[in-house]
Amino acid sequence: MDDVLPILEKVPFLVDAQLWEIASRCRIFRSRADGEDQTVELELSRDTAGRWMVVARDDERDLTAQGVPMPGLNGAINMVPWYLLDDPVAD
Repeated sequence: MDDVLPILEKVPFLVDAQLWEIASRCRIFRSRADGEDQTVELELSRDTAGRWMVVARDDERDLTAQGVPMPGLNGAINMVPWYLLDDPVAD
């Protein structure tokens, strides 16, 4: 998979595109702020510059919390606005 992003960078139709490789997927079982159980799907991606971005999704409640690109994975995980997954209106 390491050779996919350099190939995509050479495609003329993708010249202005942001290219992110999905490096890992995880599933988290957590308690929301209201004490209810929640399943969260995590997608950890890396771009051609080596930055990381994390997207957390609660598919059951149609909620998404997306962080910002960061140079390290630890920073990217901590930049996710996790509180968005606690939205009581989504129930």
